[in-house]
Amino acid sequence: MKEQVDVFSQGQSVTLDEVLENREWRSYKQNQLEDSYPEDTVVAVKLNMPGAVKNSSQIQQIFQAGWQVLLSDFDDLLIRKIILDKERKTGPEAFFIVKASLVEVKKRAISFEEQSFFGRLFDSDVMAKEDDAYQLSRTALGFKPRTCLVCGENAKACARDQRHDLADLHAVINSLYNQYFVDDSLLPVFSKEAVVKAASFGFLAEAVTNPKPGLVDPVSVGAHDDMTIYTFVDSTLALQDYFGQTFEAGQDFAGRDLKELLATIRPFGLKAEEAMIKATNGINTHKGAIFTAGILLAAYGYASRNKEIVALSDVQVIVSQMGADLVEKELAAKANAADEGALTAGQSQFHQYKLTGVRGEVQMGLRPLSEFGLKTLRESKGSDNDRLLDSLMAIAGGIEDSTLIKRAKTPAITKEMVEYVDTFRKLGGASTEEGKAYLSELDEIFISRHLSIGGAADYLILTALVGRLNGLI
Repeated sequence: MKEQVDVFSQGQSVTLDEVLENREWRSYKQNQLEDSYPEDTVVAVKLNMPGAVKNSSQIQQIFQAGWQVLLSDFDDLLIRKIILDKERKTGPEAFFIVKASLVEVKKRAISFEEQSFFGRLFDSDVMAKEDDAYQLSRTALGFKPRTCLVCGENAKACARDQRHDLADLHAVINSLYNQYFVDDSLLPVFSKEAVVKAASFGFLAEAVTNPKPGLVDPVSVGAHDDMTIYTFVDSTLALQDYFGQTFEAGQDFAGRDLKELLATIRPFGLKAEEAMIKATNGINTHKGAIFTAGILLAAYGYASRNKEIVALSDVQVIVSQMGADLVEKELAAKANAADEGALTAGQSQFHQYKLTGVRGEVQMGLRPLSEFGLKTLRESKGSDNDRLLDSLMAIAGGIEDSTLIKRAKTPAITKEMVEYVDTFRKLGGASTEEGKAYLSELDEIFISRHLSIGGAADYLILTALVGRLNGLI
C-alpha cells in the first residue's frame, strides 16, 4: 500500500488568541524592519495553513522547500538581512530585506507563488516604506487574484463563502506534500552556483555529523588514523570545480547514448582525485564519493534542461543509463584476471564474492539514496545531526558496504551490521540518549576492529546533497 503522510496529524493546535498575538508580532517586526531599512523593500513570508494546526515537522519541510526557491529568485539582487523562524507554534515565518523597487520585488513574489510547486501555500507580503504605494495588490500589477487550492476559483470568494470544508483543504495540502516528498523526491532546478553549494554541503555535512561508527568526525577519527576532520574540509574545498563541471556537463550533453555522458565526466573525476590528493597530502578521503556524486550531478544537470523541477526517480533512471555497462566492462571482464593483485577493491570483491559494489549500484540507479537515505531523513525527528545519523544507520543496514567488507575481509559482516542497526533503532535512534551512546560504543568497537562504513558515508553525502536541493535539510 502506498505511503501517505498527513502533515497535520502530529502538529499542535493553536488558539485564536495565539493567532492574533502572532499577527501583532508580525506587524511589529515588519514596522521595525521598515524603520531600519526605509529605502529598501521588506518581504514577510508565511504559509497559509487552514485550521488549528499551523506547524509540524512536515509543514516545516514544506516551508523550507519553498523558502529556498523564493530566495533563489532574488539571487541577482542584494539581500541586506534575513530573519527565519521555522519553529513558531503559529507556523514558520521569515523576513528578508532586498535592495530593489517595490514593483520588481512584488512581481517576483507573485511569480514564485504562481509557478513554484508549493507557491500557492505561501503568502509573501511586500512593503516599501518610502514608496508612494507602500504595498501593491496583484491586480494593480495586472495579475489575476489568487486562486482557491480546491476549485481554482477566486480564493477570497471561496474563503468568504466557506465553499470548502477543512478536510478538503487539508487533502489538497497533504497531496502536495506527498507528491513532493513521499511519492518521489522532487528537485527544483537551481543555478550552477547553488548546485555547487548543495554538493559542498553534502560533503561537509557528512564529515561533521557525529558520532559515526568507525568514521571521521569532529570528535573522533574513527578507524582512519591518517585523517582528521580538517582533511575532509580540505578535500571538499578542492572539489568545488568538479561539482560545477559535472552539473554543466549534464546540462550541455546533446548525445543520445548516456554512457557517453559518463565518459565525458570521467576525466573531470580523475582531475578531482588529483586535486583531492594534493589538498590532503596523499590521503584518499573521497574517491568513492567523487565517483557517485559526479554521476548524480551530471544526471541532475541532464534531467534539468529546460525544466523548473525534476523528479529524483528520473535522475536515477539517467544514472542507471549512464552506468549501463559498468559491471560488464569493469568487473565481469576482469573477473578472470591472472594477477589478482592488479585488481581494484571493487574488482577484487566481484572476483571473490560476486559483489558488484558501487558500479552495480550506479547501474541500478543509486537506489539506496531514495530507499534508505532520503526516506529516513524525511521521517526522522530531532536535530539535523540526529536525522543524518539516523539516515546513515538506515543506509548502513541496507547496503553491502564494500569498504566495510574490505576491512572485515568477509561479506558476512553485512549481517552483523544489520544487527547493529536493529539495536540502534530499538533504542530510539540518534535523538535519544541511549541511541547516541550506542553509536559512541559502536565507534569504539569499529576502531578496535579497524572497521569503517565508508560506503554508507558516501551515500550520506548524496542524501544531504539531494536533501539540500529539495528542502529536507
